[in-house]
Amino acid sequence: MLSRTIPPQIAQQLRAESGFGCAVCGCPIVEYHHIIPWAERKHYEAEHMVALCRNHHQELGKQRKEVSYAAKRNPINIRHKKLQGYLVTNKENQALRLGNTRFVGFTHAVSYYGIPLFGHRIVNKEIRLNCFIPDEDFFPDIEVSDNNLSAMIGNFWDIEFKSNYVKFRRKKGEVFLELDFRGDDVTVRGRFDIEGREYRFSPNRCDFGGPRIEGITFQGFPGATAIGHGEAGVRLLKPNFAMRAPRKTLVRK
Repeated sequence: MLSRTIPPQIAQQLRAESGFGCAVCGCPIVEYHHIIPWAERKHYEAEHMVALCRNHHQELGKQRKEVSYAAKRNPINIRHKKLQGYLVTNKENQALRLGNTRFVGFTHAVSYYGIPLFGHRIVNKEIRLNCFIPDEDFFPDIEVSDNNLSAMIGNFWDIEFKSNYVKFRRKKGEVFLELDFRGDDVTVRGRFDIEGREYRFSPNRCDFGGPRIEGITFQGFPGATAIGHGEAGVRLLKPNFAMRAPRKTLVRK
């Protein structure tokens, strides 16, 4: 007899085919809808299921099956090539923890040629996370601005999103980036590189694009940067589509 718990491989397949969000509205918090109802046939057949948010799960469950199949064939996030969501917490005044290294007071924990990669601020006792992970052309692959998250979905095998947690995987079994708001601090884990510099954040190892720093607390003040990479007096300008030939540029201040 089948369990009502969806098999993980089917859940991942349904998330990926819908762009890691609701096929109708794109919301990243999803449930798994049986287009052929469970009461009609107990199954986990991905071709007859679709990832939906709770509201659209209830809505499409009351409509003709053709409506669900149409949403499955044409998910909104696949059309836009992007996932968007908002991260929240019920904790107060959290600090930012990259692996096992803690940052208190700093607006920017790590920057690259003047571009903030990780940072946070406290607004009305609520932490607001900022994060920028570029692709090879320095366009944003993952970006978080005051807890508002957006990600280009084409480079990811899986994205698991909850309101207080998100995990990105490039391929099965490998965590690219994990943002966890559930603990006393907001914790970042993962492994990625930026122009040949490796960043690795785990409970027992922290590489900051070169220097390895573990198990300490950086105490700073608003506006300051704890760890900065790049050449003194040189700033990186990110590419944008207003440029005739969009590309990153290094400029001297």
